[in-house]
Amino acid sequence: MGKRILNSKWFYMVVSLLLAFVLWIYVGREANPEVTNTLSRVQVVFSGLDSLEERGLMISEGAEQTVSLRIRATREVWSRLNQGETTVTIDVSGIAEPGTQSVAITTRNINFPRSITVMDSIDVQYTSPDAVEFTVSRWATREVPVQGSFSGSVAEGYQREDFSFAPETVTVSGQEELVNQVDHALVTVSQEDMNTTYSESCPYTLIGADGEVIPSEQLETDPATVLVTLPVVQLKEVELTVDLIPGGGATQDDVTVDIEPQTITVSGGAEDLAGLTSISLGEIDLSKVFGTRQVFQMPIDLDPSLTNVSGITEATVTVTIHGLTTRILQVSNISFINRPDGYQAEAVTQSCSIQIRGSQEAVEAVTASQIRVVADLSEMELSTGSQTIPVRVYLDGSSDVGVVGEYNIVVSLTRE
Repeated sequence: MGKRILNSKWFYMVVSLLLAFVLWIYVGREANPEVTNTLSRVQVVFSGLDSLEERGLMISEGAEQTVSLRIRATREVWSRLNQGETTVTIDVSGIAEPGTQSVAITTRNINFPRSITVMDSIDVQYTSPDAVEFTVSRWATREVPVQGSFSGSVAEGYQREDFSFAPETVTVSGQEELVNQVDHALVTVSQEDMNTTYSESCPYTLIGADGEVIPSEQLETDPATVLVTLPVVQLKEVELTVDLIPGGGATQDDVTVDIEPQTITVSGGAEDLAGLTSISLGEIDLSKVFGTRQVFQMPIDLDPSLTNVSGITEATVTVTIHGLTTRILQVSNISFINRPDGYQAEAVTQSCSIQIRGSQEAVEAVTASQIRVVADLSEMELSTGSQTIPVRVYLDGSSDVGVVGEYNIVVSLTRE
């Protein structure tokens, strides 16, 4: 029986196949042995970020990190590992609260290149580190104001004014703790001998309440630049003047005018300043100047195109009259015009003390009969009783003497 098997052709065929298989296994192991090595800089990839953002959360620390994998595999498998990208995927979709997170690295969240199949034997012996640690923080968005800082110089005879920005605020987004530290966005303009307005789109730096710079790479900002305008205007010293209206027997030749301050410094565009030689404070009616000297406080009003750099908003104007004489006459010549229909008017005031002014000779020549006091009743309230109304005083027969001041009388109205 044994001899039959040994002499059988099939026996030798089976033995040959077994020997070939063993030889193939031996040769394969020798030609493609298993080796243990470290796969470094394996990128950690986070999935489920959309779910995290929907909850107002974000990965604030540890979003960019790598790990090392200690792997045992054949040389042929190692060659394919090196050719593709291996990643470690961490699912964050289930995180609902901020805080420090630690997720263990297992074979389930290690992703090998597509060239690695289930037939390939890969033994992950350990990872370094053995877990991925990262921090989840709340996402915040807020607007902060834009401020400007100037370094440099302005040309002589010019002045820079306040910054303006478009937009006036920027939006800062990111980790809540960092966003809340931002106080403002700072734009710095550096120019020398400026004589024209500066206007450029500029980047900015985020500044905390303590004045320190906050790294912008950890935050999102919008927009990336702002339009910065730094006006530069020309300066000019301009004289203050008043316009004198002749009256009360006095003309411009009879008075001296002192203004304090005499000049102010204004700023504006070159075209606005080109023809500006003086600034009028307004009119002074000499008929309202009593005595020989009177002081007026007059506001300094400028055209909107100009700026009062001196900051003085009111001038003191002293008007002094020279060489004229005043005299007071009692005048009883009182008449009415424009009496309202259906009413009778009677002057309660029977006499007015009227001051006149002029040269001494001309003043002494005036008599009370030359003066008329006329009351216009068209402005009176249509009601019975006494009312105080302004009157106009006329001086007839003398062009060298004028009436000084304003006067009122009391008039009584009764129905007819």
